[in-house]
Amino acid sequence: MQDTPRARALAKELRAVRNAAGVSMRQVGDVLGWSEAKVSRFETAQRGLTLESAQAFLDALSVTGHKRDRLLKMARELDQPVWWEFGGGVPVQLSELADAESRSTRITSVAGVRIPGLLQTREHSRALLTAFGVEPGGSVEQLVAIRQVRQGILTKPDPVEYEAILDEAVLCRAIGGGKLMARQLDELVRVSSLDNVQIRVVPFSVGEHTGLDGGFHLLEFVSSRPVVHLEQRRCGVFLDDPDDVAPFVQARSTLRQTALGLDESAELISTYARRHEREG
Repeated sequence: MQDTPRARALAKELRAVRNAAGVSMRQVGDVLGWSEAKVSRFETAQRGLTLESAQAFLDALSVTGHKRDRLLKMARELDQPVWWEFGGGVPVQLSELADAESRSTRITSVAGVRIPGLLQTREHSRALLTAFGVEPGGSVEQLVAIRQVRQGILTKPDPVEYEAILDEAVLCRAIGGGKLMARQLDELVRVSSLDNVQIRVVPFSVGEHTGLDGGFHLLEFVSSRPVVHLEQRRCGVFLDDPDDVAPFVQARSTLRQTALGLDESAELISTYARRHEREG
């Protein structure tokens, strides 16, 4: 199996299972008849990651039940193309983000400048991407469509738990004009009514707060340790070292206490929506 985002994700989860069991690479290799180097390559998706090898690996660790079923499902789907691998032209960083989002159980987005992509309407995304200098026509429309499809993780049968913490400044700027911004804010209120979605606003009255240090996305998984995704223009980076991720987890905790409650946040968003509608 080639080294792909999904293969690396499965390999990381298999390594996490072994570590949780307290078994070394040498020990599991002895059971399987593999060298320690082969186990290492397997756990980094460099070589030998197949459904059969994943089954043998889980057998060696005596993994059963839901965890085994979930990991084997991931292994079966390694060779099945997914939407972000069709057609080409999708930046590698975007495909890796989409893959990570699809495997997440919980995502927290902290935003101080613009509404997160998973909450944007089609028109809002189009206006932003055009302003960012993405070439008009096909490229903009492709990225808008991708952003819309990514949002499916919020409404699928087993949806991701999604939390957005927005600075009040995000609500102020009339992206695409007042009418369009009003529709976008109405959409935020609608989405916030979903059981798996929470949207909080940090009001101007708070003054300075830790979210002003920059926006980020914190993605959490069933077995793998959480990662942070940072993005700037057309590039993005993942942080997965626990020491690097810890400050972002702390920032989320602090911002939850700083932000308005869910009902107060929805009320403030609606107030801005009506203001943009009047001024549009």
